[in-house]
Amino acid sequence: MSLNTTVPKVIKILQQKGEINDELDYALMNYLLQHIGPGYTACQPQLVELDDGNQAIKMGIDNTFIGKDNKLMGLGIVGTLFVDVANLKVIFCSSREELEENTKKLQDAGVEPQVRPRGKY
Repeated sequence: MSLNTTVPKVIKILQQKGEINDELDYALMNYLLQHIGPGYTACQPQLVELDDGNQAIKMGIDNTFIGKDNKLMGLGIVGTLFVDVANLKVIFCSSREELEENTKKLQDAGVEPQVRPRGKY
């Protein structure tokens, strides 16, 4: 699979909540940093089946930053990322423009950042 320009269609959630290993977590952090820029964290993994029959890990993209007292803070989910289970390659990621637009919507709505746990969540 290559990187899609449209959000893949999920036909079934195979596992509602889960964890990814540290290597994939690190790879996704680097992917977001290189392709989107700083301030975003992939989180809340779900195992899903797509309409093409393939399985993928669907993750939310949280707007994150270091706040007071050096705490990791998050504003909320502003996008989506999909990883092909077969080869662990990113097949879809929300655009930087979409992430920035959704971040602004949350800020304009008065959403307050919340402390995020370090590591998996």
